[in-house]
Amino acid sequence: HVYMSLLLGMYAGIPKEALEKLEKLRLSLEAKKSSEKSRDSSEGSLEQAGATPLAKSARPPLLVDVGANLTNFRFKDNVEAVLERSLAVGVHKVMVTGTSAEQSQVALLLAQSLPGVLYSTAGVHPHDAKHWDVSHTELLESLLSNPQVVAVGETGLDFNRMFSTIAQQTEAFSAQVELACKLRKPLFVHEREAYTDLIEVLQAAESKHKDGLPPVLIHCFTGRKSAAIKYIELGFYIGVTGFVCKGDRGKGVRKILSEGVVPLDRLVLETDAPFMLPPLPAKDYCGMDPRSRNNEPCTLPLVAATVAELYGVSVQEVADRTTANAMALFGL
Repeated sequence: HVYMSLLLGMYAGIPKEALEKLEKLRLSLEAKKSSEKSRDSSEGSLEQAGATPLAKSARPPLLVDVGANLTNFRFKDNVEAVLERSLAVGVHKVMVTGTSAEQSQVALLLAQSLPGVLYSTAGVHPHDAKHWDVSHTELLESLLSNPQVVAVGETGLDFNRMFSTIAQQTEAFSAQVELACKLRKPLFVHEREAYTDLIEVLQAAESKHKDGLPPVLIHCFTGRKSAAIKYIELGFYIGVTGFVCKGDRGKGVRKILSEGVVPLDRLVLETDAPFMLPPLPAKDYCGMDPRSRNNEPCTLPLVAATVAELYGVSVQEVADRTTANAMALFGL
């Protein structure tokens, strides 16, 4: 593949063997797609001739994981197996989250190894805001010129962990919001215990720009009902992860969803892998290593099932609606 040499040279965090397996996976996917196209064409011909085609094997609902940290060191030895598992359960598109200037470059390179399946974002996470430099704006803008980089972020404010000061976070976030407004790229936003300040930055940018804000996703929502209401009023999208499946911890978010505060047409699904692991129905679920506590995109159907129960609809409807939302929001 044209990008393999780049990946092998620039992404030292993933062993050469793993990247070569990614290339094999890409070729396998292309062969599978060609085979399915041929099969569907044959079945269509049979139907036109009045014959009954062979029954299609049951296929899982198609899902989009809008946020997975596949450049995280925990995936350096098995990223290709992780993607194989996700594709097997219907997670047919994954957005690789960029969380720093360096990781945003890596995220794009990884996305370019599986075009049409992987996409990426480019941004600086509030934890890394202490490293923000004005030169990052130029670098991010360059990355965002690539059509596979579909959003500005992960950016935002986190006043819970405080790995960067409030001033550092606000500076980096404000600069990235300005960049998103300039490029009209969606914002992929992280918020923890910083709701008031976050809204202040976003509304200031909205009033400053004639066209207002681009689309905004509040990533991995774990907040309060009042925040969800405000975000929806502002036209933002809400991303939910395996957090919604987590017993007492996810109780508040489950209540928000079950009350219909977030309409299905404003909801997208994500795993935030390797974080936010939901309770698994079996230790070896989906072929995951039972000794590992790493979340993977293949757990997204568990999130979809919980969301379906909360909304009182089928998993298929949740998959259809959230996939359509993700495709439209990010232009996938």
